[in-house]
Amino acid sequence: MGQGLVLMVIGMATVFAFLVLLVVAMQTASAFFKKFSHLFPEETAETAAPAAASPAAAIAVALAAIRAKRG
Repeated sequence: MGQGLVLMVIGMATVFAFLVLLVVAMQTASAFFKKFSHLFPEETAETAAPAAASPAAAIAVALAAIRAKRG
């Protein structure tokens, strides 16, 4: 019983230490990317605005998709 308790404590301490290291690593990475965010610009994809479709066209597209899915 005592040996099982020791193994449980060692296992839980190992998991706790790993989680603490994981949190510290994530906070460090967050601080790094905040500080040097100007070096990592986000790429924005330009998308064309969808043409205003009538409700009938939207229903036709939905029915076509259902028909294509069912085969």
